[in-house]
Amino acid sequence: MLLLPVIIVWTLPQTLAGLVLALWHRLRGTPVFLYAFGPSLFFVVPTPPPASCGISLGAVVFADRPEILTHEFCHLYTGLWLGWLYLPVYGLEYLVLGHDRSFHERVTCRFERTTRQGWVRLR
Repeated sequence: MLLLPVIIVWTLPQTLAGLVLALWHRLRGTPVFLYAFGPSLFFVVPTPPPASCGISLGAVVFADRPEILTHEFCHLYTGLWLGWLYLPVYGLEYLVLGHDRSFHERVTCRFERTTRQGWVRLR
């Protein structure tokens, strides 16, 4: 739990975007839940983002299916490597290489397959 403030600061651009979008959804009546995944806490908004089943924006995850939460939570760990540079680097990879060939997507999928961490909804 103590890691949440550090994670929010280290991933500030993407977490800030996620928090603003989560607040917008909350004001429209969508619940926001708190989840624990390993030593980290995440806010989860149970709604699909545009054009996908899930997206991770720092410590905020938008997902329409619980089975993709582990994958989205793993994105935070790959995002921690680059901190504030994550969005521009991942965005450029996505534009140039596409989703499936992106280095960060492949690393996230590998971490998802090998992690033994589980998640639990706290609230």
